[in-house]
This record gives sequence, C-alpha cells and structure tokens, in this order.
Amino acid sequence: MPPKIVLTIIGILMLVHGIAFFLEASSLAKMGVPEISEQALKVSIGTHEIVAMCSVFLGSILISSRDTDTHSAKKVLTGTGIRLLILTAGIIYHMITLKEILEQAPSAPMPIIAASLTAWAFYVALVKKEDTKET
Repeated sequence: MPPKIVLTIIGILMLVHGIAFFLEASSLAKMGVPEISEQALKVSIGTHEIVAMCSVFLGSILISSRDTDTHSAKKVLTGTGIRLLILTAGIIYHMITLKEILEQAPSAPMPIIAASLTAWAFYVALVKKEDTKET
C-alpha cells in the first residue's frame, strides 16, 4: 500500500475528528459534569476547540503531504506514527484516570483504533518496501 493512501485516510480521519470536536465542543464539555460552573465550562469548551484545531491542522498537513515523493511521504508517516503512539498512550491514560466520569473517558474502541493507525503508519513507513515496477 503506498504512503499516499495512508496519509489520505489518516488525514481525512483527523479532519473529521477536528470538525466534530469543534462543532460539539459545548456538549462534549458538559458530558458527565452536570454541575459545572460557567467559568469551568468556558475553559473546557476552549480546550475542546484547541484539540479540534490541532486535529484539523494535522489532517491538513497529512493530506498536503500525500503528493510528495515516496521517501518524504515515509518520513511524514514515521512522524505520524510517533504522534499516534503518544496519542494512544494518552487515550489509555485517560481511560484509567477518568473512570469516575465515564462520559469524559475515551470509549473502549478508541485505543484499538489509535493503535491500529499507529501500526499501519509505522508498517508503511518503515517495513513495506517500495514498489519498483513502473505502471
């Protein structure tokens, strides 16, 4: 599988994640915390919006990088794999630390999805050999 496909799919997923987080920032901030103060709600909404902007930023970089040469695309995928590895660790950490507020904790499929994307990015970047035949 060429790096272009991996960059495109992960980029689109990040864009969708960012747009959804931005549009739903207010409702996400209130989940599981019915007695939240107005000030705390504003801070939480702002945090969700920053996460959304980072996801859109990353998604746009990945989609823009898909037209680079294969060697450069693999470097971008290596960096993406590292970033996704950190994200996977963060998801697991928040699943453990937010047990008391289940609505705020990441859902059960999230570490599986993140770990799968991590493995896919690393596989295409570091293991898969480039196809040498001309098409």
